[in-house]
Amino acid sequence: MTSRVKTFVIVLVAIAYPFLGSYLIRNGWGGWVLLIFAALTLSRGLRTTQAGFRSACILGATLLSVGAYFSAAYAVRLIPAFVYLSLAILFGYTLWHPPSLCERLVRLQFPEFKPGITEYLCQVTWVWAGFFAANVLICALLPMFAQDWVWTLYTGVLVYVLMALLVLGEYIYRPRRFPELEMPPALETMKIMMQQGHRIFQDFKP
Repeated sequence: MTSRVKTFVIVLVAIAYPFLGSYLIRNGWGGWVLLIFAALTLSRGLRTTQAGFRSACILGATLLSVGAYFSAAYAVRLIPAFVYLSLAILFGYTLWHPPSLCERLVRLQFPEFKPGITEYLCQVTWVWAGFFAANVLICALLPMFAQDWVWTLYTGVLVYVLMALLVLGEYIYRPRRFPELEMPPALETMKIMMQQGHRIFQDFKP
């Protein structure tokens, strides 16, 4: 139950962040948001045993602290870019250190695959990695060239619409690619991912 609550809170904060961030910036609290993220990042880095990951966390915490001092408003709006960068790195990592992330997720339901499935899931992982990488650039440029409401609309609404379209498109394409493949109900798949999704990170050693 604790892991489910933690996952729910993380998802809730991620969805609400663009709206909460805009509100805090308008009221002069943007710098404090960055300092909180810096403290969380530093704390995570100090708990790890991997030197590379620890160094990355310390660097990230330093950049967040500098952003809080010099340009809090822009730096606060950069948080989604850092999130998508982390996701792009995560998906990319599993491409270089298989199984791919999508394969790990599917194996929660289907431990054994038919021929061709592994390669297909690797391709799907590439698509998601590219999507998140593109969003790093978009989320970094929007605060520079667009009004605040445009950034809020994209990071708080449109990006999730695009994610849903990617999921839907793959769900429609999959039976055409593999006509004999079993297609479990979408709600059942979501339930399993929420209950057992943490298992895909068991061999990660951050």
